[in-house]
Amino acid sequence: MLPISQLQNHPSVLISLVFLLGGFLIWTIRSKKRNACPLPPGPPAEPFIGHFRLIPERNPEHKYIEWGKKYNSDILYLNVLGRPIIVINSTKVAHELLDKRGANYADRPRFVLFEVMGWGITLTFLRWGPQFKLHRKLLQQSFTPTACKPYRAIQEEEARRACRQILSHPRDWETLSRCFSSGIVMRIGFGVKIEDKDDPYIQMAINAETATGNGGTPAGTIVDFFPLLRHFPAWLVGSDALQHARDSKSAIQTLHDAPWAATEPEIKSGKAKDTSFMRIHYERFFKNLEEGKGNEMTLADIKGAAGAISIAGGNTTWSTIVVCILYLILYPDVQKKARAEIDAVTGGDRLPTFDDRPSMTYLEYVIEETTRCVPLSPLGVPHAVLEDDIYEGMLIPKGSVVYANAQAMTHDERVYSNPNIFNPDRYAAKEKGGLGEPLPEGPFGFGRRVCPGRHLALAGVYIFMAYMLATFELKPITGPDGKEIPPEIRLTNGLSSRPEPFHCSIVPRSEKVKRFYDDNEKQLV
Repeated sequence: MLPISQLQNHPSVLISLVFLLGGFLIWTIRSKKRNACPLPPGPPAEPFIGHFRLIPERNPEHKYIEWGKKYNSDILYLNVLGRPIIVINSTKVAHELLDKRGANYADRPRFVLFEVMGWGITLTFLRWGPQFKLHRKLLQQSFTPTACKPYRAIQEEEARRACRQILSHPRDWETLSRCFSSGIVMRIGFGVKIEDKDDPYIQMAINAETATGNGGTPAGTIVDFFPLLRHFPAWLVGSDALQHARDSKSAIQTLHDAPWAATEPEIKSGKAKDTSFMRIHYERFFKNLEEGKGNEMTLADIKGAAGAISIAGGNTTWSTIVVCILYLILYPDVQKKARAEIDAVTGGDRLPTFDDRPSMTYLEYVIEETTRCVPLSPLGVPHAVLEDDIYEGMLIPKGSVVYANAQAMTHDERVYSNPNIFNPDRYAAKEKGGLGEPLPEGPFGFGRRVCPGRHLALAGVYIFMAYMLATFELKPITGPDGKEIPPEIRLTNGLSSRPEPFHCSIVPRSEKVKRFYDDNEKQLV
C-alpha cells in the first residue's frame, strides 16, 4: 500500500519532519476527542507514523488476513500518519456497515493520485454528494437486469466476431477477448464499433488498464495523504506512483476524449446510427435547452458517465474471462463438465444463446468461482465514513478510510472449504452432490458503492465462455519433450488484479464448429 522507501529514503529530511509532525498532531487531537470507546484491534503502531511502515506495498490484503486471524477480529484498525484506516475481513461486517448503514459509508476518500491521472468525473471515484447521486441513478437505471436485456444482441454479435477471429488467430486470444469486452461497452457507452484487434481503441483500453492496474492502492499513496505533493517533482517526493500517474494521464484522457470526439459530430448531424448512452443523454441535453428546461447533467457529466461505462465495464468483463480461461486450463475436469452441460443443452449443433442461460447452472457456478478465486479488486475501492460510528462497542472514527477486503471474504475458511481450490460444485446444493456453500460476495463491492454494471459484465462473461467452451479446447502448451506446461497463476498488483500474460493452446473441437461462425457471419455488421 505505502512503499517503505517513501519514508526511509525520502530525499528531503525537512519535508519528512514536517509531515511526521503533522501526522502526530492530527493523531493526538483525534485520540483525545475519541477515547470514550475502544478502537477495533490491530497491530501495535510506531510513534508518530502509526502503521505506515508495517503495511506492505504489494498485496496488503494478505497481511490484513493474517492480522485478522492474529487478533481474532473481522474488523481491524490501522493508523497511517494520523489517518484512521478500517479493514473489513468478513461479509458479516460488510453487510452490517456498508449495506445496512450504507448512508454513513457512501463517501470516498480523496483519490489525489487518480486525479493526477485525469479520471475527473467518474462514478467510481466521485465523492458523496449530488453529483454522485445523479451518476449513480443514471447508471443503475441503465444496467438493471431488465435494462441489460436489449444489450444481449450486441454481446452475442461481439462474441461471434471475437471467437471467429480466434479460430484464425488462436495465439491472439487475449487481445481478441479484449476486443469482445471493449467492443460491447464502447458501443453501449458511445456507439463506437471496434472492428478488429488492431483497432486503435484496443490500445487505448490496454493503456488505460495498465494505468489503473499499476497505480497502487487507491487512497493509499503518500500523495493521497499529502495532496500538496502532487505539485512537487516526483524525485523529490520519492514516489514512483506519482510519476506513473503523470505518465498515465494522456492514456486516461485519450480514452475519454477520442470516442466522444468521434461520435459527437454524428450525433449533432443526425447521422448516428446506433443508440448509445452518450447519444440518449446528449440529445436530451440539447432538447431540454431548446425547450427551456433545466438539465440535471452537464456535458462533462455525460462524458464522464459514458467514459466510466467504456473503461470500467470493459476491464471487468475482460479480466474475468482471462481468469476463467486460466482456471479451466488448470482444472480440465471442470472444463469437461462445463462443456458437457453445454452440449446437452445445444445438442452440439448450434451455439448457445442467452435463452439457454437458465439451463447452464454449472457454467454459472464456474463464473462465480472465477470471481471468488481471483476478486477483480482484492481490496475494492475504499469507502469513507461520514460520521463517527459504533460497531459492537468499537469506535469507527469519522473520516476513516474503509477497505472491504474481498480477498479475505472470498477465501474465508469458515465459509468455503479448501478456498484455494477451484471447485464450482461448492455452490450446488448438498442433495445434488455439492457443498451448499454461498455464492461469493465482495468482488463487486457493497452498499451504495456496489458496481452498477455487474449484471452486464457477468452476462458478457457467460456468452463469451459459452461460445468458447462450445467450440474450443483450452489446453496448456507442450514443451519440446511433449509434456504439458501448465500456466502459472501470477497476479498483478493495484486497483485491479488479473493474471499476468500466460501461454496456452486454444484449438477447435472439430471442423464442424467452424460453420457455427460462418453461418452467423452474415449477421455481423
